[in-house]
Amino acid sequence: MENYKYFLHEVKRTSGVYTKGIVVADNYDAAKQGYHAYLGAYAYLHDQNTDFVQCMITDMYGTVLMTETWQPTAQAEE
Repeated sequence: MENYKYFLHEVKRTSGVYTKGIVVADNYDAAKQGYHAYLGAYAYLHDQNTDFVQCMITDMYGTVLMTETWQPTAQAEE
């Protein structure tokens, strides 16, 4: 379908401030590439100031195709 779109939802908390956005992609592969790039840039302690990341891909009907929420886990005191 020529006009079919995918939506990449991006949320992160860096130094206590939330930023968010939605990227419109023309195809699923482009949405997945953006999804992995966003997580790779900000999640998994790649950005030391970021302590919350949520990323999701939906289609035009609202179907959630991929989703991930990342927060570092608190380590038990030793």
